[in-house]
Parts: sequence; C-alpha cells; structure tokens
Amino acid sequence: MNGAPLTTTIRLEMQRDAAKVRGVLEAAFGGSVEADLVERLRAAGDLVLALVSETPDGIAGYVGFPRLTLAVDGRNIPAIGLAPVGVMPALQRGGIGSALIRAGLWRLKDRGEGIVFVLGEPGYYGRFGFEAIEGFDAPYAGPYFQTLRLSPHAPVSGTVSYPQPFAGLE
Repeated sequence: MNGAPLTTTIRLEMQRDAAKVRGVLEAAFGGSVEADLVERLRAAGDLVLALVSETPDGIAGYVGFPRLTLAVDGRNIPAIGLAPVGVMPALQRGGIGSALIRAGLWRLKDRGEGIVFVLGEPGYYGRFGFEAIEGFDAPYAGPYFQTLRLSPHAPVSGTVSYPQPFAGLE
C-alpha cells in the first residue's frame, strides 16, 4: 500500500461472492479449514449473517455469524457465533476485520439477537466487549471462549451447542 487510506465497503455477502470469499479465507488462514466450514454452514442454512469488505480491487475480508443454540433451564434459546473472520494477508492490521465485526454486531443487535459467542484471542475480541464468562458450557469452553451479551435480558449461563457443520473441527 502507498499510505493512502483504503476505501472499503461493507455489505451483505451474495451468492456470487462464494469463490472470492473462499480465496480470502484460504489466504488469511493458510489452508482450507475455515473456507470449508463456511461452505458447510451456507449449505446447511446455518449462517444468520455474513458480511464482506469490498475494495476497488475486490473482496478483502469476510465475517460469518452462524446460528448456535443455548440450552437454559430446559429451554433452547437462539444464540449466535462469530466464526470465522478473515482478511487478505496484505491488508491485515488495517482495520478491515474490526470494521466487519463491528458492523456485524451492530446488525445483530438491531435484529434483536441477544448473545454472541466467539473462540479467539481475548485481547483482540475484548475490544468489542467480549468476555470470558464461566457460566457457559460449550465444546470449546476455556479461556478463549468468550461471550458478548447484546441484550440485558440475554442469559448469563447455559450450554452452547454448535450446528452440525462444526462437527470434527478441533
């Protein structure tokens, strides 16, 4: 980059973006695991929201928000996951990932979603309000499993279930 600010637009992912999103995720993560996950989530209809960041040169970043289930006192409550978020390597550390996450969280809150879970670096996701809360049980529970309550009425404990496309991920 030449130091000039990068012009990006964040928009909903469209069907025609699938191959380019796959390329972004493979480049960002150095493999196909995350790209394969997104394709399985799409095919199963488990993505609640998917956004892309577009520059004049094409798609630079992606974030997906799959539907999760939170079991609380015998009831299943809809929840959201944040996974994955990826940016083309040459554009990383330029704010694209953060902008995608913020835009997605804003849209989810606006839609009335109550709670979002993420597995990731606490120092990074903490800046968006995510916290490690011990009241939640999940396959990925631990110090990197964090939550963000978008509503004051969102549960503070429960058992989180991920959709089938996550099966087999480590």
